[in-house]
Amino acid sequence: MSPEELADYLRERLADRVVDTSVTYGQLTVTVAPESFPDAARLCKDDPALAFDFFEFLSGVDREEQGFEVVTHLYATSHRRHITLKTLAPGGRDNPKVPTLTGVYRGANWHERETYDMFGVEFEGHPQLTPRILTTEDFEGWPLRKDFLLSTREAKPWPGLKEPGEPGGGDSDEAGEPVAVSAEDAEAKAQAARDKAERAKAKAAEMRAQKAAERGAELRDADEPARDVDEVPAPGPDADVPDDEGEQQ
Repeated sequence: MSPEELADYLRERLADRVVDTSVTYGQLTVTVAPESFPDAARLCKDDPALAFDFFEFLSGVDREEQGFEVVTHLYATSHRRHITLKTLAPGGRDNPKVPTLTGVYRGANWHERETYDMFGVEFEGHPQLTPRILTTEDFEGWPLRKDFLLSTREAKPWPGLKEPGEPGGGDSDEAGEPVAVSAEDAEAKAQAARDKAERAKAKAAEMRAQKAAERGAELRDADEPARDVDEVPAPGPDADVPDDEGEQQ
């Protein structure tokens, strides 16, 4: 069954629960209504014509104003083909919720916990989303959301552009328009970057050597008392040592 035939087959059985289908590089992606996410997964698993018995992964995608997508990838070991199922979580950015797939694929358990931990998507019916497993219980925010504030950006300005043509840095003017750079300037910047990298490598090597020397000195200092007390040199073969008879005489 080709990806296109597979898409038609799923549309016949899921009807209007299928929101969209697409084929990219021979890979079928099926978008379903959120309330039908577990039903679509179970059909993919239990239908002999599909037999997607191997759960590969589940994760989230930040679609900004649209909210969050939940994406799962499945594989049919008997047919040797892949499928991607996805759905858009209701609740927007404030309260995204999707039914859990743990009743269909047990392997979805920790994948859903990770998705909750990173994106804040709640999986309804999941046996235990908390405690959080990639952060801490008192961690505030969802690290893989696009609007999550990176504290390092606040402490130190980003040295380059996040996107080409973004205002505020790099080879762009105040309006954010790219500025032409001559070959000489480009080579000068490249050479400066290489020189900086070499200085950093030399500094790192110097620090490693210094730490090794300090460590060696610490080990020598720790060994010296033991040699003074316990390590008494043995007499050599030519040493003049009187025997017992000579001492008695």
